[in-house]
Amino acid sequence: MPKVTIDGKIIDVPAGTLIVEAAKPVGSHIPVFCYHPKMAPAGMCRMCLVQVGMPKMDPATKQPVVDENGQPVINWMPKLQTGCTTVVSEGMVVHTTTPQVAEARRSILEFLLTSHPLDCPVCDKGGECPLQDHTLHYGPGNTRFYVESKFHNDKAVPLSPLIMLDRERCIQCGRCVRFQDEIAGEPSLGLADRGRGLEVTTFDDPPFNSNFSGNTIDICPVGALTSRDFRFTARVFELNDYPSVCQQCAVGCNVYLGTRDNLIRRVTPRQNEAVNEVWLCDKGRLEHHYAHSPERVTTPMIRAESDLTPVSWYEALNFVANRIRPTLGESGKSMAGLAGDRLANEDLYLFQKLFREILGSNNLDHRFGWSQWNAGDALVKNFGAGVGTNLGELGKGVTALLLGADPQTEQPVLRLRLSKITRQGATLVVANGRATKLAQYASHKTIYRYGAEAYFVLGLVRAMIDAGLHKSDKANGATEYSAALNLTVAECAAKAEVSADTLKTIGETFAASENGIILFGREFMYAMQRDPAVEAALNALLILSGHFGRKNNGVIALYPRSNSMGALDMGMTPTDGGMPASEMLTKAKLLYVMGADPARENPAFKNPGFMIVQDLFMTATAQKADVVFPASAWAERDGTFTNTERRVQYFARALEPLGQARPDWAIIQELAQQLGAKWTYASAGDVMNEIAQRIPTYAKMTHARLQVNARRRASVQTVGGDAAEPVQMALGELIGVVSGAQWATFSETNADAKFDVKFVQPADSAQATAGVYLAVTRALLDCGALAQYSEIIQTRVPDASVEINSHDAEAWEIANGARVRITFESKPPRALELPARVDGSVPPGVVAVANNLDGTMNLPMGAQVQVTQVQVSQAIAD
Repeated sequence: MPKVTIDGKIIDVPAGTLIVEAAKPVGSHIPVFCYHPKMAPAGMCRMCLVQVGMPKMDPATKQPVVDENGQPVINWMPKLQTGCTTVVSEGMVVHTTTPQVAEARRSILEFLLTSHPLDCPVCDKGGECPLQDHTLHYGPGNTRFYVESKFHNDKAVPLSPLIMLDRERCIQCGRCVRFQDEIAGEPSLGLADRGRGLEVTTFDDPPFNSNFSGNTIDICPVGALTSRDFRFTARVFELNDYPSVCQQCAVGCNVYLGTRDNLIRRVTPRQNEAVNEVWLCDKGRLEHHYAHSPERVTTPMIRAESDLTPVSWYEALNFVANRIRPTLGESGKSMAGLAGDRLANEDLYLFQKLFREILGSNNLDHRFGWSQWNAGDALVKNFGAGVGTNLGELGKGVTALLLGADPQTEQPVLRLRLSKITRQGATLVVANGRATKLAQYASHKTIYRYGAEAYFVLGLVRAMIDAGLHKSDKANGATEYSAALNLTVAECAAKAEVSADTLKTIGETFAASENGIILFGREFMYAMQRDPAVEAALNALLILSGHFGRKNNGVIALYPRSNSMGALDMGMTPTDGGMPASEMLTKAKLLYVMGADPARENPAFKNPGFMIVQDLFMTATAQKADVVFPASAWAERDGTFTNTERRVQYFARALEPLGQARPDWAIIQELAQQLGAKWTYASAGDVMNEIAQRIPTYAKMTHARLQVNARRRASVQTVGGDAAEPVQMALGELIGVVSGAQWATFSETNADAKFDVKFVQPADSAQATAGVYLAVTRALLDCGALAQYSEIIQTRVPDASVEINSHDAEAWEIANGARVRITFESKPPRALELPARVDGSVPPGVVAVANNLDGTMNLPMGAQVQVTQVQVSQAIAD
């Protein structure tokens, strides 16, 4: 901990700290443009120049020379130093407010402003612009340059369908280029030309094609990069920013909803170092327009004869209650509830309470469509990653094993966080049935055979046992398990079609690591549903490695939706013989569908007899309903989501509801009251307080606790160190807070517990040889149920295609771009015709098609057909 003096204040800071960061705790503000704490220092803008000196050392004694007052004599460096690239050292003295420093800052700003346009009254950055702020605090009051010498450049360059570039405003700080290179890992931007003509350009085709392009707008210190969605719609000081949580995936990125005139004008990241740091994917940034779509359902409706007719809330609720009331004594077996896992915890809790306590039915589920593979919840409840685990901080001594997941398209910001841990010293292992973006960052990577997931994991367990690295102190039946595991590493490798050395290396590395985390995704969950041996093997790997029950150890299930974890926690699965979703859609006589659209997933779906639909839009299912309740969008109410890391996070209400729409929990309560329940919840907070009382893992997670710090405003510009005013902070702190509360697993709360390990023989249902294997993938921006209401992203939705390995394409005589026919072995038979994309992302014998694109809607996904045999042949012209 070097001791340094900054503006007369002495402070101890960790070795390796930059001056610009060391100055924050003492309240000394060092202005920056190019520096950003999340990226490597560049020293490009020179705005952070400071005066630096070191104690003069006596060559003989190697001790500092002191003056007549006993103070060290300081040797000042002959020139000012950049605070963003200079690392502190013992005895260093830094001055940030001397006349030389002030003159340097004034000069830098004067040069930057020589050709910078006076666009402030119309610039989207005005009001939160570091250049504007720094000029007011440190810059000259006038210029010595003639307006005739001003350098002109293009003012409105479409850098991509989402982003506009104003080259006159650009100050060549390089933040956008460095973000794409260092953080996103998608080097799609660069600097071209030189001198005053230096300009940002894109190398992509299509241009600037990145899942994270919107972050360059946030970190741009001037208004050079602007959102085509927000451009000229409002001034930032006219916006009301409400803390919220992104609803697009299970990461649960913290965001601000910037509203004006009861419309969301923009979505920006809200810093949370444990979740999304300061980043946001383009889907989370732009797919919010559905909240104020004119196609929203805004009034209750009842089917009168053949048509749905608008009615009052009293009429609709009374109609449903009269239909349900006569069946209350029938044990509820004919009634079923299906709810989507995008809904808040409060909604799902009351939904299951309505069915179990009022209707007497256990026919509840959320697992359908993209969420039908949600599995592994028992592993999460027992061995979930320990409380305090921060994926972005993983470093030396940690091995992270990623199985059957593609975070690049399904949990994008999680991919950013996992990408950087290798730079911090962690060991990243990526294993999947096909190549993924994250694999390029991995210390070890491998592609196993689809259907052989159990053999792959068993090979890791066998390698761990053979090396004597297994632990049996918390395992019941460890000796019996070792004897029952009658497979060698070589046999497992042959089944999984991977190298035996690879299995051995990964297994021994994971077991020997001080800390170990396993993350498994959708494709691995499908394997778990299909073959019980997969989950049993993963259970053994966790228990025998001892990687559970503490921070930076355990398992994380990468669920698909914003509240998939919460749906499991709230009890939205059938119990005591209740019907799962696959059965209730055909066997239930009364179906209550909330925030779900089974008819979109299965066009053959029919109204089972009486159906209530509660949703935002007149979905395909709502069109078949007897009653439609208009629900509020997530931005029109408050509540909580539980993300994939079990972190419960609060989101605030930002908009007034459209029409007569009401929060889901409120609609459920009113229906329950019609049926005689004495519920008296006045707010979502009251429901959350009951959850904290009745669900043990949510104990003490009261509404008030989850709201703490959620309303504190911290712009990304301030986080980047751009604030003009000094801010008193702890060393290394940015501005944001870690909000939310993470529930503890069984192994954490029961430290002495032991867990059973049992060997289950894998099923011989591996990737078949009669045809080729279909891997159903996903594009980040697609034709999903909500995406269609955000026009701006439509140009970024990719065309559907089928990925084919080059060896297979050669054998089948299929050229890149040729149309091929894919025939599914399903009932009834189904075929698709798509262009071929010949590349190396899939292994031989596998083809991949992204779901939810034009032409690939409703691919036959599910436990029985999600990954199925296909026949690929050259398309025959009509």
